[in-house]
Amino acid sequence: MADRRAESGAEPASGTGSSDDVTGNSMTLLQNIIDHPLDDDYYTHEPHERSARGRTAAVVVIAFFALLITLAVLQTQAAKPEEETERAVLITQLEKRMESIDTRKEEVADLGRAVGRLQRVQAGAEALARAQEQRAVVGTIAVSGPALRVTVDNAGDSDDNPAGRVRDKDLQVLVNGLWAAGAEAIAINGNRLTAMSSIRAAGEGITVNYRSLTTPYVVTAIGNPRTLPGNFVETSAAQTWTVLKENFGMRFDVTERDQAELPAAPRRASTIRHATVLEVSDQ
Repeated sequence: MADRRAESGAEPASGTGSSDDVTGNSMTLLQNIIDHPLDDDYYTHEPHERSARGRTAAVVVIAFFALLITLAVLQTQAAKPEEETERAVLITQLEKRMESIDTRKEEVADLGRAVGRLQRVQAGAEALARAQEQRAVVGTIAVSGPALRVTVDNAGDSDDNPAGRVRDKDLQVLVNGLWAAGAEAIAINGNRLTAMSSIRAAGEGITVNYRSLTTPYVVTAIGNPRTLPGNFVETSAAQTWTVLKENFGMRFDVTERDQAELPAAPRRASTIRHATVLEVSDQ
């Protein structure tokens, strides 16, 4: 201890105190330092200040989150009426669209029925047109159009020379030649020919559709004026009648007519008595 005091420059205590008292005080101070390494103010004030700052921070954080929650609630409540308004608008638009669709469906149904009626009318008109066309073909209605007129007659000396007389077969050859040349309707002396017509000899005369004919025999054929005359000239019928004219002196005159009218065939010449219509299956 003496060495330490010498090193520190401390002077020896003077007076009446003993070395034991000094030692005791020193030990008391040292023990106090060991027991209390920090100042009492530190224990008293610093933990309190820390606790105060912590509570303040916690209050601030809680208040901040409370503010956020409040703002979220207010925003949600403010947006709810707007969403309800939008929903109501959408519902109204949807109802209007549904009404429009129903109206369109009714219009489509009405148009469908109208189309059906028009189709039936059209089908009826087409059927009528086809029937009229077929009636013209079979000869049950009168027709008119450009025609080729062929006039044939007996030779001048037919009374003395029977070979110069027109026979029923000669007329049949002539008519078949006109059909082959493209004639669409034919009549002999105004008697319309059909698929059921017959050209027959009756004694010295000839009958068509069971009607007797008188000379001269005028055969009128309606057809295409651009093709019918030329086609007929090239048929064997025209060649046969050319030979009859040259060899037997029979009359054979061919002329073109811009317009001719042929009457309808009599009912007995177009009435089917024994044939029946077959039902055709769709399969």
